Amino acid sequence: MRILRFRDGCELIHRHHKPILIVAALATIVGGYLTSKLGLQSDLAELLPDHYESVRALDRVREEVGGTGNMRIVLDTRDFPSAVRFAKAVEPELLASSYVLDVDLERDVAFYEKNALLYLDTLQLDSLHTAIEDAIEAERQEINPFVVDDLFGDAEEEEETGTSELEEWEERYRENLPREYYMNEDSTVLVMLVYPAAGRTNLAYNRAMREEVGRIIDEAGPERYDATLEILYGGNIQNSIDEYEGVRRDILGTAVYGVTAVFLVIAIYFRSIPAAFMIAISLAGSLMWTFGLTFLVIGQLNTITGFLFVILFGLGIDYGIHSFARFREARQEGRPSVEALHDMVCKTGAALGTTALTTAAAFYSLMLMDFRGFSELGFIAGTGMLFAFIGMVVVLPALTLFLDNLGLLRIPPRPERAERAHVRSRLAFAPGTLAVGALLILLAAYGITRVTFQYDFTNLRSVTPEREAVAERIEGVFDRSESPAIILTDSRAEMREVMDSVRVLRDRDTLSPTFERIGSVLAAVPDDQPRRLEKIRDLRVLVDAEADNVSGEDERRLNELRSYLSVEEPFTIEDVPPSDRRRLLKKNGEIGDFVLIYPSVPLRDGRNSIAFSSDIGEVTIGSGKTLHAASSNIIMAEMLTMITREGRLAVGLSLLVVLLIVTLQFRSLRRGALVVSPLVIGLLGMGGAMAVFGLQLNIFNLVVLPSIVGIGVDSGVHVYHRYLGEGPRSLPLVLRRTGLAVTMATLTTMVGYSGLLTASHPGLVSIGKLAIVGLATTLISAVVLFPAALQVLEDRATAAAVAASPATPTEPEATAAGPEVTAAGDVERPPTPSRDIV
Repeated sequence: MRILRFRDGCELIHRHHKPILIVAALATIVGGYLTSKLGLQSDLAELLPDHYESVRALDRVREEVGGTGNMRIVLDTRDFPSAVRFAKAVEPELLASSYVLDVDLERDVAFYEKNALLYLDTLQLDSLHTAIEDAIEAERQEINPFVVDDLFGDAEEEEETGTSELEEWEERYRENLPREYYMNEDSTVLVMLVYPAAGRTNLAYNRAMREEVGRIIDEAGPERYDATLEILYGGNIQNSIDEYEGVRRDILGTAVYGVTAVFLVIAIYFRSIPAAFMIAISLAGSLMWTFGLTFLVIGQLNTITGFLFVILFGLGIDYGIHSFARFREARQEGRPSVEALHDMVCKTGAALGTTALTTAAAFYSLMLMDFRGFSELGFIAGTGMLFAFIGMVVVLPALTLFLDNLGLLRIPPRPERAERAHVRSRLAFAPGTLAVGALLILLAAYGITRVTFQYDFTNLRSVTPEREAVAERIEGVFDRSESPAIILTDSRAEMREVMDSVRVLRDRDTLSPTFERIGSVLAAVPDDQPRRLEKIRDLRVLVDAEADNVSGEDERRLNELRSYLSVEEPFTIEDVPPSDRRRLLKKNGEIGDFVLIYPSVPLRDGRNSIAFSSDIGEVTIGSGKTLHAASSNIIMAEMLTMITREGRLAVGLSLLVVLLIVTLQFRSLRRGALVVSPLVIGLLGMGGAMAVFGLQLNIFNLVVLPSIVGIGVDSGVHVYHRYLGEGPRSLPLVLRRTGLAVTMATLTTMVGYSGLLTASHPGLVSIGKLAIVGLATTLISAVVLFPAALQVLEDRATAAAVAASPATPTEPEATAAGPEVTAAGDVERPPTPSRDIV
């Protein structure tokens, strides 16, 4: 069964090449217009599918509570009082802006000093009561002359540790008191938190807000307050702007670099500027079709697919190299343009059809993945491969014929190439090459076991110098995470159940806790304050009665504790400072029935994010109802888990799809496995090379693995197609002609990916590195090990055919005149130039 038929297409292109060029130009114009409308989504958290519970939970939180983003204005100063004066002067101007909802600058320390003990539960108050009694008793024992020290083990232990229970309690309630400002310990950094007026911001809003805030700060004249004052901007609003701008710059930079470098490589290889322009123009048109369709189907690009233009340019150019190389080869042999067109479309097009189909199918298989980074890349890259194939076997031949007829290509005849095409010989050193290759494969298989996954997001983010400076300056400023997980509940009773369940989990996990603080309206305003006030009154009576019986540090501690014991009335939510009350409000201004869970581990490490998500991602309360926590960190944890799981699945599925298509194309499972074998060996080599060069897998470069499957199979297909067409004892010729074209095609793809090495985003740089390594190993496998394996199989098949023949020929020509034996062991008739390969 013929999967592709190109003979009729050759005639169609020959007769109608001008209309083909006109239609292609119009399609390119339309595609270019639609491409210009494509947007860019730089937030990786948006790549999870909408049906995931974590995504639904986050959408619900954004709908009811609003965004948790803010902008941080970092004031680095040598004169802290002057920085405070500037901040207080600029605060009203910021609040007057339509982009600003509120500004956090000062913190109501007096409120927390007054109500510090009301934030202790009854058991903690009882423990404090016991600590005071123990301190008083210890003082009595110390002044009692009849007490023998050795009888009191507790006193001895306290003396050894140097810490009394009362001292521990003093440290504990002091830690709960906030600083007056968001400042570091040495008072050189002051931070203002600016909250957006919009509940859910987008990039345009963030940009406008950043411009407005910057204008207000500049017009306030910070130099008039402190000449040394340095102002930096941070927070997730600023970070979103920086990440988008960084990705956008990287896209433009890598595109210019990649396209220019690939064009130069093609021009040098063919020694022809017109040939390079023909291939580039044909491919550029197919890319406009691809991204125009992407706009209609998906609507935008993301951080991963945004770089597909330069990558697809490097991939699609392969088809142009093979196609035009075959045309040039025929013209150099002195054959007319019609015959050269036949070879270009009917012969090379057949091999290109197989590679395009396998590559596209491998990419399209990624569309079955839930992770949109995989699925969207699969759609765009798969479509791009098919359109590139059309561009290189339809548009490029039409353009080539048009220019050749005008005499612009000027391909001089080289008769020696035609003569060399008939020279037959063996590939030398094939058994030795396979032996060395087998050893390297074993070493590579061991190296794969040493490859690790990079979980630390710190090394995968595009960090600007300002962002790095902000992170350094604000270290120690905030006593809790600004990105808590949020669990929405339907009632106050349900909220209490959630808090109880989370506390049980926290208290039970003493070895690897991922969270500590739990916030809610019930935590901000305890509902059993009357009972706590009763405990506090008992403490006040005890201290008043016994304070004179202690001395030294314990006397100082008890006198300081008196100020905290003066609280006599409960407080309400209206009494809570606005900066903390805001965290408890919904978008409509009402108090929300939700729980805030603050992580106690750095979530920039993906393993901590996964553990945090595992702990509180789902909370089942006493009624049996399961509630889902919402957090961008939980989204990232789910994405990590999904990518590592689906990455393996994507590689396996794409390999299976490639094997199936190649098997159908060559009508033999044995041949299909033979053609796919260099790809599998190349993947093993890639794993070994990763171990040697210390490359790690991460959430970005995992997409390279299924991509290499789709790309890497092409080389083996081209080599095997040409080998079947030329027949036995043709491998040296195949390597000189197709092998060189395969090498150049792979090099252009590597050049395309090398553009990512110039990116500022570490994750994108890792994609470029891994892709180059994978392309190199699959190329070596296809043009070194694969031909050696074909030669060994050919030698065995020839020996078997000779042994089975009743009359052994004595001249080499007798073997050449008889039936040809393919590398797969099948007997075929000698190929003719007009024979269809597929």
